[in-house]
Amino acid sequence: MKLCLPVIGSHARLANIMSDDFYKANFYCIHDLTNDHSQIVSKNELIEDFGPDFRKSKEETRITAVISPNIRPMAYKILADNAIEVFKAAGKLVSENIERFKKRELNHFPLNEVELSKSCSLSSCSSCSTTTCPTSAQNK
Repeated sequence: MKLCLPVIGSHARLANIMSDDFYKANFYCIHDLTNDHSQIVSKNELIEDFGPDFRKSKEETRITAVISPNIRPMAYKILADNAIEVFKAAGKLVSENIERFKKRELNHFPLNEVELSKSCSLSSCSSCSTTTCPTSAQNK
């Protein structure tokens, strides 16, 4: 089981600080709960290793949960469609959130807190795609 958390950077100090937004992050911490090992990867490496929808990897190596302080509708939808649980971060430190996850102290991300862009709403998100969602198009 692997967790994915957005982080500020790849250097030691920055790798333990959560980025404010899952979608806007340039680096991610991938934490493997089976061996309690973390690695920091860039956004491009994350997509290359796991695919843009996290379905590329095999079942035993796939990301099964995301922890983030903020998430956008399209990212939330893609994760939910791929049975990846999304948890609300409970602090700014990656290590703290991993420990809280292990202790089952994190809550699932509340749907009413998913960040909406001015031209997007969750009610229309069920019919959007990566080509039509304005929050998804910004990252291309």
